[in-house]
Amino acid sequence: MKQRLQLFVLLLLSLVSASAQEEAITDTTLMGYKLFSTIPYYRVNYTYQSVEPDGITPVTMSAAMVFPEAVFKRTQPFVVGTDQYDASGLLLNNHFTITRNSEAPTQTKNMDVEGPVAVFGASCIVISPDGYGFGATVDRPQTYLMADVTARHNVDAVRAARRLLEKMGYTYGKLFNQIGYSQGGHSAMAVQRYLDTHGYDADAIGGIDYTFCGDGPYDIISMLDTLMLPDARYTYPCAIPLIIHGQIGGAGLNISYKDCFREPFDQKAIEWLDAKTYSSTAINDSIYKVVGANSLTGILVDDLLATENFTTTNEKMQPFYKALKDNSLVSGWQPNDKTHFYVYHSSEDEIVPYFCMEHLTDFLSNDCGIGEDRLDIETSVGDHQSAAALFVVNSMVKILDQEQQYKLGEYIPVSIHQLIADTPTSSTNRKGWFNLQGQRLPSQPHTPGLYIHDGKKVVVGR
Repeated sequence: MKQRLQLFVLLLLSLVSASAQEEAITDTTLMGYKLFSTIPYYRVNYTYQSVEPDGITPVTMSAAMVFPEAVFKRTQPFVVGTDQYDASGLLLNNHFTITRNSEAPTQTKNMDVEGPVAVFGASCIVISPDGYGFGATVDRPQTYLMADVTARHNVDAVRAARRLLEKMGYTYGKLFNQIGYSQGGHSAMAVQRYLDTHGYDADAIGGIDYTFCGDGPYDIISMLDTLMLPDARYTYPCAIPLIIHGQIGGAGLNISYKDCFREPFDQKAIEWLDAKTYSSTAINDSIYKVVGANSLTGILVDDLLATENFTTTNEKMQPFYKALKDNSLVSGWQPNDKTHFYVYHSSEDEIVPYFCMEHLTDFLSNDCGIGEDRLDIETSVGDHQSAAALFVVNSMVKILDQEQQYKLGEYIPVSIHQLIADTPTSSTNRKGWFNLQGQRLPSQPHTPGLYIHDGKKVVVGR
């Protein structure tokens, strides 16, 4: 009798939890992107449910859906054959490095990818997650370059947006692309890896037509190795504590920051990042001031980091290096046989080394067998910031061309099937553990509650 009562309570709690965890629109804002004139578009902010970096504990996160004006007002239908939609499809935007909450997609007044979608006249709806550590989770440290954690959060944002769009009555075609520059490039490729290695989530989202990624740190373990070379200098020093804080905090590693940074950065650098009020430029300038350097010379990495501790033979750092390896994206997985890739990088990038792109494209072409028909590689010049503008322009041109081909029946979207209902029964006949939101768990959960194991509901007790 007691066991039945416990099961009833767990079922009741799960129902209450599910109703409380539904995604919800928080506000709608008319925005404007100024070029030669101001182009209007609309941002619809919403909250959605995902899981903490532990992969189990529920968390409420935030994201934005961004509509070109004609899509939002339904004044210019997107016609494919005999089918008519409000939009051509969806575009997942993985944001670049931010350090202030005011820069998050739901908060910013300057949307550098979403605005150009409206300017170029693309017909897609852009989904822009804030990411863990911003918006609804601003009280948490951001999980910088944590590949699977970020990918899971962004995938959940897409699934929630699709449910909201259905409730709002919007229709859209079957195009599903994603884009990201810098940190966003890493995140976009992380989403690609996640969907190509997590069958349930891939089925729920549908296939990715195009992954556009620019100047991303795909090989962070090699990138950090170069920073540990004797007399290594770096001109974007805030990225170093971002990477270290992201890996240690995101993976929950038991590593002291005193073993990672020189004083006073073991405290100050983390405080600056966790405040979410300082721009990356302000943090860089603060680091320069402490060590007596400037943006022209960069900092001597050894002035910021306790480089002598960053060795693969240092037992304390073994978990950190494992995290770096897990979150590097240039080996250990197999992309699907349909997605197209546009990989862009400036050969003069002073922040993210060019070899990151070389390692990624070597992996995609040589190890994975992706040919030139699906892998478009482009090298540009210029610094990290100026290269970003050309990347966005090139990507928008490709999306516009794709939309036109889709209209004419010359392009068949990868996402040819409809979204699978996001219910616990969706994981029927799928091996492994899932929570009630249908999200795959890395292993058997230890937190008491109701779960799905191999397609069956299972109560995990204390």
